[in-house]
Amino acid sequence: MLWAAVASGVLSVPDELRRGDLAAFEPSSEAVEFNALTETEFVLGSAAPHEHDLVLGYYSVHTTPDALRDAEAHISSIKRETRQEPDSLAR
Repeated sequence: MLWAAVASGVLSVPDELRRGDLAAFEPSSEAVEFNALTETEFVLGSAAPHEHDLVLGYYSVHTTPDALRDAEAHISSIKRETRQEPDSLAR
């Protein structure tokens, strides 16, 4: 997997990417050519594909829907506990 995020300027890949854009590229063995059309700052990243399908949560990634549901339930319980005990956080 290959991706690029543009912090400033304009980048041609060949479609134009501008400040704030994030592009993920289709898997390929072909080279990707980047051309800065203005003074540009960007981040380029790559990673091997994950061997499992991933399940995306609001602020987490899991390998199964059950794992996501369990994690979100755990986060909700922590949230409830901290709201019930505001004095313990101030100490």
